[in-house]
Amino acid sequence: MLNVANNSEVSSTSTIVNAKEPNNLPMVPATNHSRSRSRSGSRSRSPGVICDSMNLSPSEMPSNSRRAFLQHMVDSLPKSVYNRVLALKHNQLQQIKISEQFFREVYELEKRFYLQSCTLFDSRRDIVAGDVEPPAIERYWHEEPDDLLEKIKSSEEFKQLTVQLHHLPANAVGVPRFWLTVFRNVSLISDLVQEHDEPLLECLVDVRINYEPDSYTVVFQFRPNLYLHTSSLLLTKKYILRHEADKDYPFMFEGPEIVRCEGCHIHWRDGSNLTLQTVRQKRLRKGARNIPKVMPRESFFRFFSPPQAMDLSLADEKTKMVLGADFEVGYLLRTQIVPKAILFYTGDIVDNVNDDLCSVENTSASLSSLSHVDQDVQKDCRHCLSINSVNS
Repeated sequence: MLNVANNSEVSSTSTIVNAKEPNNLPMVPATNHSRSRSRSGSRSRSPGVICDSMNLSPSEMPSNSRRAFLQHMVDSLPKSVYNRVLALKHNQLQQIKISEQFFREVYELEKRFYLQSCTLFDSRRDIVAGDVEPPAIERYWHEEPDDLLEKIKSSEEFKQLTVQLHHLPANAVGVPRFWLTVFRNVSLISDLVQEHDEPLLECLVDVRINYEPDSYTVVFQFRPNLYLHTSSLLLTKKYILRHEADKDYPFMFEGPEIVRCEGCHIHWRDGSNLTLQTVRQKRLRKGARNIPKVMPRESFFRFFSPPQAMDLSLADEKTKMVLGADFEVGYLLRTQIVPKAILFYTGDIVDNVNDDLCSVENTSASLSSLSHVDQDVQKDCRHCLSINSVNS
C-alpha cells in the first residue's frame, strides 16, 4: 500500500522529513490503486528462496515467503483452533470500525485547529506580500550549534554552490520568491517546477487549505501578473477522501485515504500558457512553409489538470503512478508545507531524499556533484506526475 504520510527524524538543530519512507504516522492517506498494485505485485513476484537453512523464524524470511508460510500454518490448524482464529479476525474487524471513527475525529480535530491558525496565516501572507512590516524581532528560541553543518559551510564545494543563490536588494518588498523557494526546497514538488514556471510562481502570495467533511482543497493565491487572467488568480486542487476501510481489503486500513483529485481550469492570458510551447517543424521540402506547431510541455501548472480515473482499479499503470505521486503531493501540502512553510524556507525542515548519495565522510565530494546526481536519482513515480501529465 502506498502510504504518503511523513516520517520525521528530529535532531537538536533541525527536523528531517522523509517523504519516501512514510510508514510510521497514524494518518496515512493511500489509494485503492496503490493497494491493488502492491498486492498484485506481491502475488506476481517470485516468492524467492527462503534460505538454505530451514531453521529460520518467520521474521527472517522474505515477506512473500513469510506470508505463504503463515497462511499455510493457519490452514493447517485443527478445525477448532482455526475457528478461533477466524473469531479473532472478526474481532479485528470490529476494532477497524472503531479506528474509522477515531481517524474521522482526528481529521475534524485537524480542521478545528487549522481554523484557529488562520489569523496567523493571514499575517504570514501579509508579511510575504509586503503589505505589513513587522517590528524588529529578537530570536528567543534556542538552537544548538551543529558541528557537521559548520563543517559543510566551510568547505570550498559548499561556497561554490552558494554562488547560485539569488541575492535580494536591501529595499526588497516583503519576502520575494517565498513560495517558489519553499517549493524548490522540497524534492517532491521541486521535480514538478520547471524553469519557465518560476516567474509565475514568484507571484504566488499564499497557499491555504479549505476543509470539508470528505475532502479538502488546496488554494493557491497569485497577485496580478502577465500570465494568468484576473479570473484565475485563485487556482485550486481538490482531494476527495474516504474515511472507511476498503470493503475488499479491510485489514489494510490505516486511516483516511485520498481516492480522487480534481483540478481547475486555468484562464491564461494570450500567448502565456506555460503548459504549452511553440515548436517550428523542419521543412520537408525546399520552399515549403515552416508552420509552427503548439505542443504540450512539462510544467508545474499541469498539477491542476490531473488525469481522471473514476475507477482506479481499471486505470492503467501510468495513470496509477501519476495519481499516486499527485496524492502524495496533496497530502504533503496539507500536513506539512502549508502549516510549516517558513520552516521549509529556512531549512529547519528538509527532506532527506538525497541522503543516500553521501555520508559524513564524503559530504564534500557529494556536494560538488549533487546537482548532477539529483537528475538521475529522482526519476521515480514522483517525477511521473509532470512527465506523464504532458501526454495525458
